[in-house]
Amino acid sequence: MNDTRHFLPEGLPMSLQVIGVTLILILIYSISIKDRPLNGIPLVSLDGKSPKESFLYHGIETLAKGTKQHLGIFQVMTGTGPRVILPNRFADELRNHPALNFNKAFTKDFFSSYPGFEPIRQGLHDDALIQETVRVKLTQSLNFVTGDLVDETAASLHDILGEDIEWHTITLRDSMMDLVARLSSRVFLGKNICRNKRWLEIAKSYTTDVFVGSLLMRMAPPLLRPIAYWFIPQCTALRKAISDAHQIIDPEVERRKAAIDKARAAAEKPPRVADAIGWMYEVSRGRKVDYVAGQLSLTFAAIHTTTEITTQVLLDICEYPDIAQQLREEIVGVFSAHGLTKTSLYKLKLMDSFLKEGQRFRPLSATSMYRYLDHKVTLSDGTVLPKGSRVQVLSNFMDPEIYPEPTKFDAARFLRMRDRPGQENSWQYVTTSPEYTLFGHGQHACPGRFFASNEVKIALCQLLLKYDWRFVTGIGRPAPQLSEITSGVDPKARIQVRRRKEEMNLDDLAG
Repeated sequence: MNDTRHFLPEGLPMSLQVIGVTLILILIYSISIKDRPLNGIPLVSLDGKSPKESFLYHGIETLAKGTKQHLGIFQVMTGTGPRVILPNRFADELRNHPALNFNKAFTKDFFSSYPGFEPIRQGLHDDALIQETVRVKLTQSLNFVTGDLVDETAASLHDILGEDIEWHTITLRDSMMDLVARLSSRVFLGKNICRNKRWLEIAKSYTTDVFVGSLLMRMAPPLLRPIAYWFIPQCTALRKAISDAHQIIDPEVERRKAAIDKARAAAEKPPRVADAIGWMYEVSRGRKVDYVAGQLSLTFAAIHTTTEITTQVLLDICEYPDIAQQLREEIVGVFSAHGLTKTSLYKLKLMDSFLKEGQRFRPLSATSMYRYLDHKVTLSDGTVLPKGSRVQVLSNFMDPEIYPEPTKFDAARFLRMRDRPGQENSWQYVTTSPEYTLFGHGQHACPGRFFASNEVKIALCQLLLKYDWRFVTGIGRPAPQLSEITSGVDPKARIQVRRRKEEMNLDDLAG
């Protein structure tokens, strides 16, 4: 204590001296472990703002400045340390590089060792269960779950949007999140649970609480984070969500296991399943599985991203109203000839192009391919990326060499590109490439993109056939909400909708 007497006023009570010394030690510790920029790589910040402030509050502008100033590689300072930003030309070079680790890139951003973050730990530290469930079981079952998605879409739209033939105003993001939560839960959990009110609340709020809770944790000095955790409302909500989810899911899991065991005991074949509870059980091959962590890991990856895509699509319908009738005509033509199946969804080529163009024109993120380097990497231009650094690759959605008139929205752009000889499969919505990295690129490209594409298309078919859409008079398209390097629909955005007489009943086709 004598060593710190010159920092503290004389005569202070011992208790206050202890507090004072503790605060000084926390300050020293925080400074000592403060993230520092990587050597030899330009650090970008905006005039008058610190590097961290530039990224946190003006991330897209910071990337634009770095791209313009340096033309090549630069770094930004995030809330969890430096990240190296790489030009898009390195996308193919790095897509399957053995030194680049997908899961470790996110470990520092989320606090997976804390209660409430178990689904993040499941996804980051033992993702084999989720990867096989999605990449193999879900993707192979797309045709099998099509009828369930059509059925749940019809029921959900009746509950969420109603049957009013007069124009009325809705809060777009809330309505679409309600829809997507029910559709995803129908496939992830089955019909028995997908409409459970508490589960749907958890499904819709869990991802937001993870992001906000993690952000607030990152703002606290590292030494104080274990204490701050217990006072952050979102972390409290996460713990409650995990507890409640166990009460909802565990009994269903036990019921399923009992049914399978009974069938096997009778030398009968267990019933075929079309939801992620059954798929997880199958791919677990007897090892212990935390089904709640698995389900919320799927939810974390799926619901908010699909909601964002769906809301953007409806805003595009409002902004470019001529496309709505063209899409309706394509829907009726394709389904009249081929019915409603996974393969007929593939034949909705204008819709596929429309979805892809919407995400090119207003991408959810300015970068993709977020990776951690397990080892030092030397790039083809001689640049050395140090071990332990994190990298992201810039998107390339506005290159006029690839996309003529890139600042123009063109719903049929990718339809024409697929008509080029040998390019039929190169520009589908789910196809990844260095030129189109919405779903990432390489071996860690989003494994659920095929399901997400079908889910959005099935929803959009009914949203278009059953409803008319327009902006609120005098307001127009709401400005996007920016966060770091992402762009999303304002949660308060409102548009108008009315029920219309559909040209065909999709429920009958899927049945």
